[in-house]
Amino acid sequence: MASVMALAAMTGIAWGLVALAPRKASTPGALTASASPRLWVMSDTHFIAPSLHDGKKAFTEIKQSAAGKDLNYQPVALRAFVHAALKSKPTAVIITGDVTFNGELISAKSLVRRFAPLSKAGIPLLVIPGNHDIYDGWARKYQGKEQLRTPQIGPDDWRDVFSESYAHARATDPDSLSYVVALNHDYQLVMLDSNIYPVQASATNPNTGGELSDKTLSWLDRQLQAGQKAGRTSLVFMHHNLYVHNRVVHHGYVLNNTEALQKLLTRYRVPVLFSGHIHAQDIAADPAGHCATTEIVSGSFSVTPGGYGVVSLTPTSLDYRRHAVNLTPVLTKAERKNPDLVHYQRYLRGLFSGNGARLAVESLYQRKDITDKQLVAAADFLGELNRRFFAGEDSPDKAELAKLRQTAGYRIAYKVPSLRRYIDTILQDHNLNDLHYHTTIAR
Repeated sequence: MASVMALAAMTGIAWGLVALAPRKASTPGALTASASPRLWVMSDTHFIAPSLHDGKKAFTEIKQSAAGKDLNYQPVALRAFVHAALKSKPTAVIITGDVTFNGELISAKSLVRRFAPLSKAGIPLLVIPGNHDIYDGWARKYQGKEQLRTPQIGPDDWRDVFSESYAHARATDPDSLSYVVALNHDYQLVMLDSNIYPVQASATNPNTGGELSDKTLSWLDRQLQAGQKAGRTSLVFMHHNLYVHNRVVHHGYVLNNTEALQKLLTRYRVPVLFSGHIHAQDIAADPAGHCATTEIVSGSFSVTPGGYGVVSLTPTSLDYRRHAVNLTPVLTKAERKNPDLVHYQRYLRGLFSGNGARLAVESLYQRKDITDKQLVAAADFLGELNRRFFAGEDSPDKAELAKLRQTAGYRIAYKVPSLRRYIDTILQDHNLNDLHYHTTIAR
C-alpha cells in the first residue's frame, strides 16, 4: 500500500511539473510559451508631455476643467508604474485608449520613451487609441496665457509611434487601427479600434461616441473564428464600453452598435472584454442577460487611485485584480519634499473628490432653503460618493449603506431631483465586485 501511495504522489508531482512548465508556442510570433502569462492593463492615461506646458495661466485654466485628472505629476506616476512592471515582469502591458491628453503627437512620443525600459526588458507595450487620440482638434501647447495648436496624431502617426504594438500583430485590420496578437498556446488578444475620427487633422472637439464599421466587424468575425479553430480563447480590448455602467452617464460611452459586437462575442464564447473611456473602475455582467461576456472597465490612470489591473491566466482560468500605483519607490530626494508626491493617494483622492463636490455646489448654490453649512455637507458627501464610484469602491454592505443615508449631506443633496437621480446610480453597485474577478475558461 505504501508503494502505491508513493507512486501516486510521484505521479501527482510529475503532473504538476508538466502543468507548470513552459509550453512551446504552437505558432511563431506568440508573445510567450508560458502556460501562465500575466497582463497589466491600464486605460485613459491622458498623458501630456511636460514640454507642452509651462505651468502658467493657460495650463492652470485647463487643469480646472480636467474632471479630477492629475496633470501635474503624470511623469512621476508613469515612472512608478514602469518601475513596478520591471520588478514584476508581466508578459505584456496594455493601454486601452486615451493614451494622450488631447491627441498631441509630442505626448505620444514622450510616453513611448517613458515606457522604453519595458521594451528593453522584453515586456511589449500593446496599445489601442481612444477617442482623444486620433485627429483631436483640442491638441494644444499651453504657453503663458496662450493655447497654441500642436501637431495632432493621425492614423499613420499612430502606427509609427506605437510600431512595437503592430510588430507583434498576427493580423491587422486594413480599415482601422485594430490588430490581433497571439499571446500563447491558449489565448489571443484582440485589440479593437472602436473610435470615430475624421480622415484628416481636425479643428473641433473629438467625437465621444464609438462604433465598429461593417468591414471591421467582418474582420473581427474572421479573427475570432481563426482563434477558435486554433484552440485559442480570445480576450478583447477596446476603448468604448460594451454595457451601460451608469444609467445617467452612458450616452457616448457605450459602443453605438454594441448589439452587433455582443452577438460575435457570444458566438465565439469570449469570456472577458476590457475597456475604459468612462473613467470608472467597474466590472459587470450584461445587465440585460443576453451576452455571456464579462466587461472589465479600467478606471482612468490619471484619476484616483491611479489604478491598473493585473490579469493572471492559466489554460482554464482568468483572474483580475485592481492595483493602485505606488510612487514611494521612485521618488528622488527632491521629490520627497513634495507632500503631494509623498502622499500621492491622498492627493489624487482630494483632487477627484473636489471635482465631485463642485457638482453639488452648482446644483445647490443660491437655493434659499439651503444654508452654507448644509451646502458644505452636501458637497463633501457627493464628492466622496463620486470618488467611491469611480474608484470601484461602491459596493457597501447594508450597515455602511444605512450610515450613508443617515448623513446630513445625503439628506440635503437628495432633495434635488437631478442629484437624486445621479446618487441613486452610484450609491451602491448591484452588479459584480469591481476590484476582483475570477472565472473558469471553458476548453
